[in-house]
Amino acid sequence: MTSRILLADDETVHIFDLSDPKWQATVTGGSGHTGKIANVEFGFTKDEVIVFSDFGLKVTIWSLLINRGVEVRDPKGPSHGHSFRPNSGHLAILVRENVRDVSMVLSPVTRRLENSFPLTTIDAQGLEWSPDGNWLIAWEAASAGFHILVYTADGCLFKNYLGGHGPDTPMLGTRTVKWDSSGKFLAAKDHDNQIHLLAAPSFNCIAIVSHPETISSLDAAVWQEQIDASRTRAYVAAPQPACPPRQNPASDDKLISTSISHLAFNKSGSLLASVGESTPSTVWIWCLESLTPHSILIHHSFVKRLHWHPEDPACLLIHCATEDPVIHLWQSSIDIPRIIPVPLTRPGGRTEASWIYSPGANPESPSFMLANTLNYALTHIPDAGERETTVDMSFSTVVEGLGPEDMFDEGNSMDLSPIKLSHEQFGMGLESADNEVDDTFDYRRHLVVAS
Repeated sequence: MTSRILLADDETVHIFDLSDPKWQATVTGGSGHTGKIANVEFGFTKDEVIVFSDFGLKVTIWSLLINRGVEVRDPKGPSHGHSFRPNSGHLAILVRENVRDVSMVLSPVTRRLENSFPLTTIDAQGLEWSPDGNWLIAWEAASAGFHILVYTADGCLFKNYLGGHGPDTPMLGTRTVKWDSSGKFLAAKDHDNQIHLLAAPSFNCIAIVSHPETISSLDAAVWQEQIDASRTRAYVAAPQPACPPRQNPASDDKLISTSISHLAFNKSGSLLASVGESTPSTVWIWCLESLTPHSILIHHSFVKRLHWHPEDPACLLIHCATEDPVIHLWQSSIDIPRIIPVPLTRPGGRTEASWIYSPGANPESPSFMLANTLNYALTHIPDAGERETTVDMSFSTVVEGLGPEDMFDEGNSMDLSPIKLSHEQFGMGLESADNEVDDTFDYRRHLVVAS
């Protein structure tokens, strides 16, 4: 967790530190004058800023410590096209060079090119490190069929997973993949209302689960949201068979998407929550030990976000697109899920919700925030049978004009001559470094065979 924030416009990035109001930094011409800034985010640390230029022309990794940057041409996208290796901080970037997909691995801190290897893909959509840093996953775009590739940390292809289909089977492919926090499971959602669960380190498929149109003969608890005449919301047990409401197409000739829209593992990797686009108001909570549904929650409105608590693996916050400011809460320790009204005094457009958590806080006494553009409310969730406590706050009025000093002073700007890297320039970076990517199977070299 960092105390720094980023503010960016089309050409400039400003970095502020909430813990030190006097500290600030500015990246001028962050896109290198090759169009507008498309996306900006922090890197592996708070002293690193990643700037993606418009049209996918390049990405620049700026160091706030030495005021220099490293530039990589032709990245495939800001959303899934890069990933930081946990613990070590190696950066894997997916680029397109000479009509082929290439994974470039840059060393931590210096961002010199440490490894580069081509991917056996037609049109890779993204890549992601495993939580333990031993594996690098890449997956094809949906138009190229279902295809997930597993690479070792040093770039060797370990396994291809085709979803149980042959390479020539026509079908829409992977939408995205998701690791659990322990790295034991990899979930891949496709465009056919299915979730493929792969178990590391073999990456064999242990289950393919889907959302049936009719819920019947299940051991899972099924709950349905009801609203009475006073607009009080509550969960009630739904009789079976139950049919979750389906999304209506905008026109008669428009097809309804059958892909999985939301997918989220809990902290321990024992539960998986999912929502399908064809039934966007229904949340399925899967038990990964039995590979069966644990609970099913049917709502009046579409589900916007699924937020597992950062520390409590049995607490799920469900944020729905409701007119009333409420939060839906599922806890395995409580018999009936709860719907908590939040007194936002000033309506102000769409709302956003998130957990409020800091290391060392008591996970048995969680709190969350619900906010819109005008005000926010902090709510503490007590034990069952007690009332919630809420603090309602309004955002401060924005005062136009400058204060004693210009908050956007560009005196601390970055050098506009970043080092340019291609996939063949090994060893180049901000400075030399010895922190290389290790072999996933390095432990085998040190085994001693007893005679």
